Amino acid sequence: MKYNDFGKTGFKVSEIGLGGAGIGHAWGKTTDEECNALIKLALDNGINFFDTSPIYGNGKSEFNIGKEFQNINSSDREKIFLASKIRFNNNHELDNMEAYISASVERSLKRLKVEYIDLIQIHHQVGKSRGSYKFRDAPPEFAPLLNYDDCILFAEIMDKFKKNGKVRFIGLTGWNGDLITCGRLINSEEFSTIQILYNVLNQSADGLPPIGNDSDQGSGIIENNPNILNQSQLSKVGVIGIRSHAAGSIVEVLDREVDKQTEFYTTHIKALELRKIANKYGINISELALLFCIRNKKISTTVPGVKNRMELQESLNLINKSIGYEIIEEIRNWYKGSISQHLLK
Repeated sequence: MKYNDFGKTGFKVSEIGLGGAGIGHAWGKTTDEECNALIKLALDNGINFFDTSPIYGNGKSEFNIGKEFQNINSSDREKIFLASKIRFNNNHELDNMEAYISASVERSLKRLKVEYIDLIQIHHQVGKSRGSYKFRDAPPEFAPLLNYDDCILFAEIMDKFKKNGKVRFIGLTGWNGDLITCGRLINSEEFSTIQILYNVLNQSADGLPPIGNDSDQGSGIIENNPNILNQSQLSKVGVIGIRSHAAGSIVEVLDREVDKQTEFYTTHIKALELRKIANKYGINISELALLFCIRNKKISTTVPGVKNRMELQESLNLINKSIGYEIIEEIRNWYKGSISQHLLK
């Protein structure tokens, strides 16, 4: 396992982290017993970054992590970077932010069975003004869109938890947010980390426009915004790469029944175009997707949302494969060709 600097935290995190959505049963069928075995496998193989949220399985993800973490001694706990989040259900909770944050942090500490959480992140998209956004299609569910002032107030409130030792650092979610607002927050020096969407089918966070109608994560196409990965690097904000497999669509074979009219299925079909490159290097599309992310030196850790030991073991096996950076260039060239094809339509 390789370890990378995590922005200005002073911590080194494993290049592969463990995303908690799968542990909360969000990415398909699994069991709590399998999730606990999965967490232990991650710990035994040097993964030291764990990312979860209270909304993953309505607390199930945090609870499953807590089952394993209660057996870790204080010396080993100090080597682990544990991240969770705060999610507001409505504007009323936003207007009573301090009380809601306090209750949420205490619940997370109890479920996780720890004395402190290394990182608490805003689990919302951010915008120029308050509003709402759809975070789930089936059934449609919406969450509040936070503005710049909301995020700064969040950081000021979280400082109290930093002072009492219950939280060490504060982070942002940059996925699909307003890029100007994200940039202002990155430069505010209030946040130590940011989660950024980045994968083989959407490389816009690193300067190339998205393929098709996917959201632009900072390629410079929208209002001449700077590359969000470069911006984070300049401000020494640690980057957590998310959606490396686009919720499980960038794989050889789907592990669930999906509607062929959905964007999820369209994404999967597009990903199959990468099979030729993957086969050339003796790996599958899922491995190629993760390799592409962990080879980007601007990303501190990538957190694929695995849900069982088989999926995690595939990620771990990838570490020992001696594949050079030429595969990254081939993927980038394929991507540029796909952009050109889209623009010609």
